[in-house]
Amino acid sequence: MNNKFLKTLLPILVLVALLFAQKYLNRETPSEEAPVTEETVSSNEFNAAQASLPAEELGDEAPVVADSKGTILVEHEGFSLLYDTKTMCPLWVAWELTAAETRGKVSRQNVEFKEDESVPKQYQVASWDYNGGQYGRGHMCPAGDMKWSQQAMQDCHYMTNICPQNAELNKVWWEHLERACRDWARKDGSVQIVCGPVFPENPKHFGKKHRMAVPKGFYKVVLSLKKGKEKAIGFYYTNDDAPQPMEDAVRSVDDIEHMTGFDFFSSLPDSQEDRLEAMTDLRVWDK
Repeated sequence: MNNKFLKTLLPILVLVALLFAQKYLNRETPSEEAPVTEETVSSNEFNAAQASLPAEELGDEAPVVADSKGTILVEHEGFSLLYDTKTMCPLWVAWELTAAETRGKVSRQNVEFKEDESVPKQYQVASWDYNGGQYGRGHMCPAGDMKWSQQAMQDCHYMTNICPQNAELNKVWWEHLERACRDWARKDGSVQIVCGPVFPENPKHFGKKHRMAVPKGFYKVVLSLKKGKEKAIGFYYTNDDAPQPMEDAVRSVDDIEHMTGFDFFSSLPDSQEDRLEAMTDLRVWDK
């Protein structure tokens, strides 16, 4: 994950850093991560003033602690996520995908879903928790984006990167969007992506041991900073088996921000942020 990505993506990372800057992991050596601890802080609400710190001041370090609301910031090879111990799902997963990375040859064959030891034992969802349920194991950061590294491929199969997802959505419509993002990365050189679940007020739960909350839908926002062709777009898919062509799922990034309460890409200059986050024209991504 390069410096441009950190400067332009997710002031949420900065917010969490300011609130929880007590324990850190080295993003270059995942095997040497500091242990996760649970600590109490006053709030995890987004605060624009707190998030005004430039992302580059964080350097290459990021905190990995649980707050009083039960969220844990985790970094793996190639992507970051905010894990929610209450829903047993990530609230967001963020990564940069470059053109070179889309040409990776690493296979996901024989790579298994596994518990993520980055979070406390009681929150480590297992693959078998999904057995016999009506929802599949839906990658947020997809395996198809992580073929550039064996470690990245293994890490994206941690269950912290997984949400309960309808099988038809997972295999058809969500995958169509994942493939489109790879096409866009090849055309533009790189794209920055954030996605995650959207939960109803009172979600239903399922699971053999750990009880995962079932999202009502999923969002994804994509940003390209190709010089002279900067653009952004959002998508929202309902978590069911209804046909959902990509053009029907299009939303502006502003729409997704309103839906999720997150503020994406706010490190961009205000005028550029306002323009890009209002865009809804899918056709510009195919030019």
